Amino acid sequence: MTSPVQSHSRHTPSLSTLLFQLKSLRQQNVSLQPIDPLLQQLDAYCEHFHHNAHLLSLELGQVSSALSALTAMLDQSNLDTLECEQVYCLLEPFTHRLQQTTMQMQELA
Repeated sequence: MTSPVQSHSRHTPSLSTLLFQLKSLRQQNVSLQPIDPLLQQLDAYCEHFHHNAHLLSLELGQVSSALSALTAMLDQSNLDTLECEQVYCLLEPFTHRLQQTTMQMQELA
């Protein structure tokens, strides 16, 4: 028998999936009618969450694109100054991490 922690680490269902499962259980069991208002609140929260995740994903995408363009400019620049290399070294890992975060947010949206 697997523990709840092990089961949770394998696959975490999305909020939408959990809500769908709860609604299905509710439809199968009339005695669960008192949870209908809570299901409606969860449904509204889920829509709000997805909307905000989408907006955040768009914002992160714009910032990521801007940083990518800046690092490309610094990489292709003919300036061989130490300051340019320092700025590039600071921005490049940040740009990579931001791109990863953007992709994760897009999966959530």
